[in-house]
Parts: sequence; structure tokens; C-alpha cells
Amino acid sequence: MSSVNPSPVDAVPDEPGPSAGTALGLAAPRPVRRISFLNAPFRRRTYSELLYGLIGLPVAVVGFALSVTFVTLGVGTLITFIGIFVLAFAVILGRWLGAMDRGLINGLLDGRIQRPRSFRARRSGVFGWVLSRLGDPVGWRGIAYQLVRFPLAVVTFCFTLVFWSYTLGGLTYWIWYRFLPMQAGADGRRHRGASLWSTNTTSYFLDTWPRILVTALIGVVLLWLTPWIVHGFTSLDRLLGRALLGPVSVSQRVRELEQTRSDAVNSSNEQLRKIERDLHDGTQARLVALAMNLGQAKEDLASDDPAAAERVRALIEGAHQQTKETLTELRDLARGIHPPILDNGLESALASLGARSPIQVHLAIDLPRRPSMTTETVTYFAIAELLTNAVKHSGSSAISVRVRPRGEEIVFSVADNGRGGAVLGGGSGLDGLQRRLATVDGTLDLDSPLGGPTTVTGVLPYNA
Repeated sequence: MSSVNPSPVDAVPDEPGPSAGTALGLAAPRPVRRISFLNAPFRRRTYSELLYGLIGLPVAVVGFALSVTFVTLGVGTLITFIGIFVLAFAVILGRWLGAMDRGLINGLLDGRIQRPRSFRARRSGVFGWVLSRLGDPVGWRGIAYQLVRFPLAVVTFCFTLVFWSYTLGGLTYWIWYRFLPMQAGADGRRHRGASLWSTNTTSYFLDTWPRILVTALIGVVLLWLTPWIVHGFTSLDRLLGRALLGPVSVSQRVRELEQTRSDAVNSSNEQLRKIERDLHDGTQARLVALAMNLGQAKEDLASDDPAAAERVRALIEGAHQQTKETLTELRDLARGIHPPILDNGLESALASLGARSPIQVHLAIDLPRRPSMTTETVTYFAIAELLTNAVKHSGSSAISVRVRPRGEEIVFSVADNGRGGAVLGGGSGLDGLQRRLATVDGTLDLDSPLGGPTTVTGVLPYNA
């Protein structure tokens, strides 16, 4: 069962051309910025930053406590193998906490922090996965953010709470001062109002209308001033988030691209060698046999032997059969390079793939628009390989294939109800598939407990 919801291609608006001044080499006029100080109390940003300043502290406390606990526990137990696994979990936790904080900054502070690339194990096996986790810069930067952000969150919370309390208190003082208890002043009189100071000789109460009016005016001034004070502290948090919660540095990205380029070259060479072997061992051998049969038939036609006609007929029939088999092999070889059915879309190609499977395949495809040709091709061959593995090794009776979008990514999964126990790494076919997906910034995850079921999930850019 599959479902595809095609939609027309969205029109892309034309980009504005250069202005006349720019075309003549003159400096373009700088945009005039509106003075936003006067409308600070009426801006949505003010109250988003107020909310962030208040909830940021409990979130920072949890993140700081978890990070310090697991990092110190992991370092303290490094003398045993347990410490390595604890540190690996701490790095995973750093990614999770970083994702949560990145969502808060983007949602409340308009941080516009891009999401880092998903984790991809660079080594095979369990210890390879652990070592890859320990080398994950995104997780470590998430931990560093928790440690640095905690004191900043404390200061931001205090300033936010104090200044907004004084602001609201000053604005509404003329209402609530009436409910304050009576107090005795230094002059022997009883006063109803807030006491700024009180000694044995002097006291100052806000209980007269001029003083109440001044208090309200201070509240009005703070109403315009407090948003900018809070904005200063939240801007520091926004900058810190952009520095530590965004994508990795250029140098790290270059190293990743160098590795994936090497994997892409190796994968391409391997595919070329496979095509060469198929042509040499299959198609070429059949063409040689065809040429020999036709040569023998040519000699028999020139012979006066009465039985030559029968031999020629048999040779021609054999040549005809070999020609059909050769064409079939060439067609399969061409399909392995780029299946023509992919021209009709990924759904049609996967439906054809499932129809040829000896095990029942359930398809669930929901793509609002077609991915790029590269993504479609890589997805098709990845699912084809996973189906082949399931048929050969899983012992399953049913296979489920699901393809769906997730933001700017496409997620596919192949699940079977077989015996399980598959491993990712150790030079297995899944290890090679993982490296091929990595060449287009894709990832591959495996969940295959003993006894099954097995689920393989791949993630690719929508437009690789």
C-alpha cells in the first residue's frame, strides 16, 4: 500500500536586479533603521526574551547537572572499560541537550541556528561506534555550552526577575500600596506605604501622592529600559548558542568531505570493477560462444555433407538462444546502472522492486514532491540491497518499506520480521551501504536484536 501526493512545482520569484546606483558603481543607499526604543514594551521580542530569561535557569540547571555528573563519572571510571561507555553516553546527552537549547534559542530569541549534521559512525563494530561517539564534536560542544551557559543563565535570570519586578511594581504601586501594613516612622507617626529606609532618626516612606507619582514614573521609565537590559543578556546567550550549537567548523567539515570523497571514489571503482567482471565473465563469454557457433555454421554451409543442414539449424538455434540471454544480461546490467523505471518516480520503481520480491513487501510512500535524481537513485539502490539482504539472510515472511519526508531530508526504513542479529560494521554489506550513503551526507542506523525484528533506517538530504 502506498500513497504519493504530487504537487505542482512551486514558482520561484525572480530575484531583484541591481539598482541603477549599483549598476553605475555607486554605493547602494543604506536602509534606514527605525528607532525601536519607543516601541520596546509593545514588541513580541520583549516578552519572548522575558520568558526565555525566566525558564532558562531551570533548563540550564538540569543541563549543567547532567553534563557535570556524566563527564566526571566517565573520567573517574576511565581506568575501566565502563568509563568509555559513560563518556560516550555523555556525548550523546550533549547532543540531546544542545538540540533542546537550540530549539529554545531559535523559538524564543530568533537565533536562526542551523542544525548540525546527524551523527555518523566512522568506524565499524561496537567499539568503533563508541570511539566515533567520543570523537563527535557536536556532542562535546553541547556539553561545553551547558558548562558556560550555567553562570550566564543565573545572571540573566536575576536581572530579568529583578528589573521586571521593579517595573511592574512601580507601575502598579498606586494600587497595591494601600494593602501594606501600617508602620511606625522615626517621626512618631504611622505610615502606610513602602519604606525605602528607616533609622532611629529618619525614615522615608512612599505614602504621599508626589512620591507615589514619582514611583509610577520610575516604573514607566523601567518599562522602556528593562527590555533592552534583558535583551543584552539574551543576546549573549544567542551568540554563545551560535558559537557552540551550530554546525561544526569549516576544518572539521573539510575532513568529513575528504573522507566521504575517498569513500565515493572507492565505491565508484568497486562498481566499475563489478561491471567489468560482469561483462568479462558473462556477456563477453556468450559473445565468444556466439561467434564460434556462427563460424561453425558458416563452415557447415560450405560442406556437401547431407547432415550439415541439421547441424547448421542446431547452431543457429543455439546462437539465437545465446543472443537472447546476452540481451537479458545487458538489460540487467543497464538496470543496475540506472533503472529506467526511476524516470516515473521513486514510488513506481519501489513498487516494481517489491513485485519482484519472493517475500511479500508492504510499501508506504508519502513524498509531497520528488527528491533530486541523486537522492532517488541512492534511495532506490539502498532499498534494493536491503530487500536482497532480507530475502537471503533474515528468514522473514514479510517486509515493510516506508519512505517519508522529514524537513529537508528523506527518511526510508526497511523492516522485516526475521531472526535478527544483523550487525553494522566488520566489512559487512551494511557497512558498505553506510559508506555509500555518507558520500551524499546520508546516514544509516540499524536495530536488529537477536530474535528480530530488524529495522534499517536511512536518512538522506532531500536534494543531494
